Amino acid sequence: MEKRILNVGCGNQEYGTERIDICKTETTTKVCDLNKKWPFADGIFDEVYSKCVLEHLKNLDNFSFEAYRVLKKGGKLYIRTDFAGYLPTHIFKSHEHNKALEIQYQNNYGFGHSGDSDAHYYLFVRSHLEKFLIKFKNKKFNYVVCGRNKIMHFLLKLLPKNLGAMHIEMVATK
Repeated sequence: MEKRILNVGCGNQEYGTERIDICKTETTTKVCDLNKKWPFADGIFDEVYSKCVLEHLKNLDNFSFEAYRVLKKGGKLYIRTDFAGYLPTHIFKSHEHNKALEIQYQNNYGFGHSGDSDAHYYLFVRSHLEKFLIKFKNKKFNYVVCGRNKIMHFLLKLLPKNLGAMHIEMVATK
């Protein structure tokens, strides 16, 4: 039997058997408001996957509740989000639309939006994720260092306390 994987905030990602987002894209299977109840029955997914979405949501409690609700017992939650400890975030006035930071993204695509068309409402550290996803078990964390070239990547990795990590990843189970 094929694993059922829900990609929350899929954008143009093809990962997952079902992909939801607030806007229709070529890969979206359902359009819904991610800050409200998701259009799925309880306990039907083996995995809930959310890459670079959490920071865009206004209702984090809803995300936690819905991810837990739609997962099967023993199901896996994967999250990748912005890391609050990322040093350039604190150096530059705004990380949201800062051209100096955008060039660190793969293929120089940056955030893919302009002005107020989208917003980052939150940045996270490990304790934030642990607390608001308290129902989930066996949490494992990873810090992702991004650099526009090998030298920048190397220098960011040298920073203490994961200050060179742009993202924090968490994998947990229900």
